[in-house]
Amino acid sequence: MKKLCIAGLIVVEGLSVGLWLRERAVPETEVTAIERNLPGEGSSEVDLEVHTSLGAMPFHLDVGERAYSAEELETVFAQGKAWLDSVWLGENASPEKVTEDLYFPDKIENTGIAVRWIPENSRWVQYDGGITEEARSEAPAKTRVRAVLKYGTEERGYDYELTIEKPELEGGALLRQSIQADVLRHQAENPSDETFLLPASVGEETLTWYVPKKSDGLKVFVFGNLLVVLFYLSYEDRKFQKNRQRERELAADYPDIVYRMILLVSSGMTVRGAWEKMVQDYCRWRHSTGKRRWGYEEMENGLWEMNYGVPELTVYENFGSRCGTRGYIRFAALLIQQVRRGARGMNEILAREVGEAEVARRENGRKATEESASRLLFPMLLLMMVVFAVLMIPAFLSMHF
Repeated sequence: MKKLCIAGLIVVEGLSVGLWLRERAVPETEVTAIERNLPGEGSSEVDLEVHTSLGAMPFHLDVGERAYSAEELETVFAQGKAWLDSVWLGENASPEKVTEDLYFPDKIENTGIAVRWIPENSRWVQYDGGITEEARSEAPAKTRVRAVLKYGTEERGYDYELTIEKPELEGGALLRQSIQADVLRHQAENPSDETFLLPASVGEETLTWYVPKKSDGLKVFVFGNLLVVLFYLSYEDRKFQKNRQRERELAADYPDIVYRMILLVSSGMTVRGAWEKMVQDYCRWRHSTGKRRWGYEEMENGLWEMNYGVPELTVYENFGSRCGTRGYIRFAALLIQQVRRGARGMNEILAREVGEAEVARRENGRKATEESASRLLFPMLLLMMVVFAVLMIPAFLSMHF
């Protein structure tokens, strides 16, 4: 990479020196005149260097476009008028029958000529060429507009006459308008009747009236499915949160369960006797406090299995499987080994297990603290914004600009 950077610097420096030498070798070109832009192209900017007795100095010029001569201007005005004649009607076919909006351009491209439109009646024709609803309601309406072409101080005006007509309706739109007119006529003829008789026909068209059906099937389908999906997602989320809470509580109970098991087995009790003693103590604690602990709840389930005749070793194996964590599975395996072999050194193994469980519990507590801190971050940001607004808004309001 270092070699590539050095090679790049060498290439850039070489090109820079070469371009500088070429510029120095080319003689300066003397300029006596600057060509103007054509009319309508606008002014041009030119950077020059002027040499005087005091030396060379940079000079920036803004050269205006070329103006039309008198003969050229008349020709350009005539061409502009011909172009307006071809476009001002927009989508209308004839000025005697105007049903759509007109097209009023504000300039003629590539000529420098500006166009200003002056309607005779702005309530009918707007300055941008739009036809108003008032004009359509009063159709046929005759009016005129004036186009003023301007270049510099020169102006030319041209008048256009037009007749505004109602848009022609076809098919369903025409039939709807006819039905609407017939309904209004029926209402006006019998204003005092207790009931209003709907027209049975319009011209040659037979009319049959119905109350439209209100179909809520699509709404029920969409919102019902959406609610089902949301309910399922909410259920899964609650289930997930419940499982996480159970895992956290199992991890919190684990050191206490192992430690008490060591004490009871070391005092001479069998594993089953220690198990029953721990469950009995937990039941009394639960009855007095009304609280539950998942680890001891699973031990109580195991005691029920023993009382119903499930083999002791199977109960310990099921206990580890139900708890599901690596610590409980290892603890269940140690209990099975203790029952089968009465292995020596089991207390030391369980003691080490307690130490590891304590370390894991502290680590879980640290993670829970970090998660709580991250959840509090957004409310803290909102509170900071509120405090900032309380401090800064009065300061800005008190400032005089």
